[in-house]
Amino acid sequence: MAKILVCIDGSIYADNLCAHAAWVAKRINAEIDLLHVLRRPSDYQAPTDHTGLMGLEARSHLLDELTRVDEERGRFDQEKGKIILEHGAKILKEADVETINLLHRRGSLVETIQEFEGTVEMIFMGKRGEHADRSSLFLGSNLEKVARAIHKPLFIGSSVVRPIRRFLVAYDGKASAHKAIDYITRHPLLNKDLECHLLVVESAKGNIETSEAEQTLRKAGFTVILKTEQNHHADQAISSYVVENEIDLLITGAYSHSRVRSLLLGSTTASLIKACKVPLLLFR
Repeated sequence: MAKILVCIDGSIYADNLCAHAAWVAKRINAEIDLLHVLRRPSDYQAPTDHTGLMGLEARSHLLDELTRVDEERGRFDQEKGKIILEHGAKILKEADVETINLLHRRGSLVETIQEFEGTVEMIFMGKRGEHADRSSLFLGSNLEKVARAIHKPLFIGSSVVRPIRRFLVAYDGKASAHKAIDYITRHPLLNKDLECHLLVVESAKGNIETSEAEQTLRKAGFTVILKTEQNHHADQAISSYVVENEIDLLITGAYSHSRVRSLLLGSTTASLIKACKVPLLLFR
């Protein structure tokens, strides 16, 4: 039986992420590994050590106190993680997911996800973590790290859950886009009666060949609505198309450029994740 890995914390996205995961699990007949990762012990340590300015007795007392506080934080996080997992499992059970495995780990989120990646079909994350501002222009600190580190499809949950009736494949001719099309044509994730949109955003007319992608989707049974646009800002064109056509799921390749290039020129993937209010399914 297939598995999907759902990473949750106490963020506003957790409940919706479970709802999205339940829908996918039923579509592809998968069980769910529900994962919560605790911070490492080093993450509790005080950022600055002022004990060298104190006398031996005062310094010893302070170190004992800091140790006690760290232990209390650790116990609190352990209990908090248990509550988060139980709450997520309740949502999944109410959505008729049959098999749910609770995974409670401590350490690096990226490394933990990589540990489980080989055994799962798809990975789920929220757009931002529990400490992030919902209105922030920045994404969660772990999201890009995970997206660049894994090779399985990454489902990014949105703040709104609604039935998926229309999906959009943002096609740029690159390997990751071909991987996306190959996946949705070979797996039972998306019904053939769903409205399938294929959007190509070119910097100049004729830059991207679309016939192979369109034919692959049509041969798989999808009725394809093809749109080609010329725009130097692909992220803006795609996000506008999502809104104007009431798209419910965006499928796209992800982070095809290096981190250095993304820092210099900006990342289309990051811009799309921030701009789009619908869930995204990313492929690398």
